[in-house]
Amino acid sequence: MAVLQTNEIFKTELAEGQHRLSDEEIHQVQRVVYEITIDITNLCDKYDIPYMLTGGTALGAVRHGGFIPWDDDIDMVVARKYIDELLDLIEQEYSDKYYVDAPLRTEGYLSSFIQIHKKGTICQEYLEIPEERCGIKIDIFVAENTYNNTFLRTMHGIQVELGLFILSCYRMHLWKREFYALAKGNRKASLMIHMKSAIGMLFVPAGKFWYKTVQNSMKKCKDSDSEYVVVPSGRKHFFGELKTRKQFLATETRTFEDRKFSFPKNIDWYLSYMYGDYMKIPPVENQEHHVVYKLKV
Repeated sequence: MAVLQTNEIFKTELAEGQHRLSDEEIHQVQRVVYEITIDITNLCDKYDIPYMLTGGTALGAVRHGGFIPWDDDIDMVVARKYIDELLDLIEQEYSDKYYVDAPLRTEGYLSSFIQIHKKGTICQEYLEIPEERCGIKIDIFVAENTYNNTFLRTMHGIQVELGLFILSCYRMHLWKREFYALAKGNRKASLMIHMKSAIGMLFVPAGKFWYKTVQNSMKKCKDSDSEYVVVPSGRKHFFGELKTRKQFLATETRTFEDRKFSFPKNIDWYLSYMYGDYMKIPPVENQEHHVVYKLKV
């Protein structure tokens, strides 16, 4: 059964109270996320923490030389063994400038990837999240170790995929009124929200336990030299984000806007794997546009 992802509703369905960012507002947000990216990658370089810019950021670097014009996100990947060190450094050296939201680190945080927010800004995508936790941000995804043994790797993937689906249903149930408003008039979306909310309701009594269990299952393989790595919180989930360590984590520098950053070394293979014919500009109706409730740069 196809699962309608939470973010898809926000990107495709507009409801009362939401605002689609104008070109100028997109540029304003881009400037802030670019500033965050420079600071965090400089920190990585200073302390020898490997990273790479991926996803739409890598696509923008190749196809546009920087940001995709209608996009305001930065996607970054860091291997599991370096994550705690990096987050500690951000909180130590940039405590006046940024705050961190991370699984099992930030109380009440329900996402499965990391966000670095700029203090004093607001980019509120969810009414259920208070403004003070909705700063303009970049996303950091964790490259997790997974098993060399085919059976163990498959079991790891099934466990993680099922757990992430349950968490998606749990969030859907907690925020169902907001999602129903966003999907107003869209019967298919409303039905999917109803189904996922009904599943999520079953896990409400043990919601915190399930969240912790799923996050721990993602990082259960402790072999930092395993042949395979995976970014389970990525858009293609566990089995779609499964790659060999040698193939995926090798990097090279490439220009993005006016600076050089680390990107996947075999970037043609990576972008083809993620996007197919990645040099083809999608038609306007298929371009993802950001909608928010409130923006303060």
